[in-house]
Amino acid sequence: MIELFILFFVIAIAAPILIKKATKPNYLKIAEMTTLPPELGVNEHLHLKKRVQKLEASLPSEFKEKLKRRYLSEHPKATEAYFEVCFYELKRFFIMCSLLNNVPMFSKKVDAIWHEMLMYTKEYVKFSTDLCGEHIHHAPNDTVTPDPHGRAWFDLLYAKLFVFTEFTPVAWGTFFKNPLHPGLIEELRTLSVEELGKRYFRENADKDTVHALLTEIKSEIERFTKEKDPYKGLKLTPTAIDSAPILAGAMLYYSYHHFEEYDSHMGKLNPANNYSGDSTACGSACRNDNHDSSCNSDGGGSSCGSSCGGGCGSS
Repeated sequence: MIELFILFFVIAIAAPILIKKATKPNYLKIAEMTTLPPELGVNEHLHLKKRVQKLEASLPSEFKEKLKRRYLSEHPKATEAYFEVCFYELKRFFIMCSLLNNVPMFSKKVDAIWHEMLMYTKEYVKFSTDLCGEHIHHAPNDTVTPDPHGRAWFDLLYAKLFVFTEFTPVAWGTFFKNPLHPGLIEELRTLSVEELGKRYFRENADKDTVHALLTEIKSEIERFTKEKDPYKGLKLTPTAIDSAPILAGAMLYYSYHHFEEYDSHMGKLNPANNYSGDSTACGSACRNDNHDSSCNSDGGGSSCGSSCGGGCGSS
């Protein structure tokens, strides 16, 4: 009799836990299993370690803990593991903000933490100033604007800057869905590193990083102009996070050689992903008119999630 009572007691306690675990959303499960690389997983040859260290120093642990408590109280279904992976991706986004003139925000998950961060006005202003030397403006996210070519540029730079984690595609959605605009490809091919740096990157961005990044992209494009399809017949494992560098190269190649058939070629390379359809950015803000690259001339609209200085957006 006692044994039956103990068994019933164990089942009564264990059952709700097992049911809750079984019904946990997949994104929370992935968050729990994700390993976050040290130093934001930046690619070592891009000279970004000092910038990452500067960002970490600009976000004291007390500020992060206050932010975490507020976020979890406002989002009761979220877990600490989920906050950590989203906050990690937000820090990567801020690294991009410290380099580029404008950075679209393509993740509602990541943007939700940014919103909570803005509630701590004093701490946020200090963080922005310490990292960028000026305010990182947040655009209101009351609109969702199609920006396929902005997303393609974001995808390429993100893949060049960072190592993907299991949670990266959960946070940002499918990468490499959209081809780079032919106008942007032509600029990347023909303009000098210095001209491209002035056009797309901030004046106080790390010069060594910008030079290494643009030199690598230009070298790839130059090589692709002379190569026959290096990706023909190749099949990638859908869940392999180390496929990102290959897909980034394929995006460059097929954007240049097969812009109109881009979806078909990328679909053969990685058939598990759907490569058709536009990408959208949360919120909108003005772009710098001095950097009106023809990559934004498709009429599909564009938006930027952030800019350093210049009054774009609001916070």
